[in-house]
Amino acid sequence: MQTAAPPRRVPGCVSSRMEFSDSEIIVTGDRRLQRIVTRHLSLTAHSYELFVDLTNELIRFAEQAYFMRDVDALHEVSQVLMNLPVDAARQIGTYYYALAINRSARAEAAALLETIADNGPITYRARAIQTLGANYHEKGQFDEALRFQFEALRAASDPNVRGFQTALMAHFEIAIVKSLKGDHTGALADLRKLHPLVNIIAKQKPFLFYAFCNSLAVELAELGRLAEAEAFCAITLASPLARVYSEWSETRDDIAAKRTSATPTVICINRAPKPLTSPEPRTQRRRGKLAKLCLRPRVRNSKDSFQQSIISIPATITTLISGISIRDRVLICTSPRSPPTYC
Repeated sequence: MQTAAPPRRVPGCVSSRMEFSDSEIIVTGDRRLQRIVTRHLSLTAHSYELFVDLTNELIRFAEQAYFMRDVDALHEVSQVLMNLPVDAARQIGTYYYALAINRSARAEAAALLETIADNGPITYRARAIQTLGANYHEKGQFDEALRFQFEALRAASDPNVRGFQTALMAHFEIAIVKSLKGDHTGALADLRKLHPLVNIIAKQKPFLFYAFCNSLAVELAELGRLAEAEAFCAITLASPLARVYSEWSETRDDIAAKRTSATPTVICINRAPKPLTSPEPRTQRRRGKLAKLCLRPRVRNSKDSFQQSIISIPATITTLISGISIRDRVLICTSPRSPPTYC
């Protein structure tokens, strides 16, 4: 199995890097474990079915203690399981005991996990393999970590294994490795594919849904999609587990820091406004067009005219001429001209 809460830099999924907190939320605070054992043992001391039912209830208790990061409760329930007169219960208890000591006695925990991976109940073999891979992840041996995660996926695919949770945790770890290698687009794509599986498992283990949302928030923030990241982060912080998983709050702080650093600096420059050019009046454009037509008279017969213009005069030039009265133009045409200047 996996352990909880990687550092805030990577998606907040369960992994072997679980750091149990001294939270006020203590699973055994209401003597639940004692009541579970006493209730079952008070019925009969020799019923195999009783011990099977007790084992299943203790497993649910261990899972809750694990996700709540209550290491004391996890250690206690594992001891009860290891002392039941059922071989499978003892092996399952060994698995949870390995999780409880995985931080404080890593070598001993690894040896126990390897034993469960080889000889434990088939469902817990896949979980043990997945946890061993997560331990390699913590050591920075990413290739070895991926090898174990893919092996855990193969073990979880066995039809006799109820391996949905193991498969989900393995896929989470694979996405984290991609993220650490800089492939945030690939990590986000992998996480989105897990949405249907998360919806199935989270009905009984809501923690996995919030861990999934935190993972999405981390990857979206890395890709600069801060508004979407904030939306998923708000979901995780609304969970009652938020006070246990402090890295979810750190994800929020990271997103806020990215938003601040991404704000562009605006520099104001005092620049004189460019004057607007008023459009040319319609009447003036019409006069210019008429002037151009007048300067290029239509000649029916070349014998009736002694001169014919062959140069087209633009209307923009004739606009100035059109402002002069007809009388003035006639006077200009009839006035004497100066002799040509010779160079």
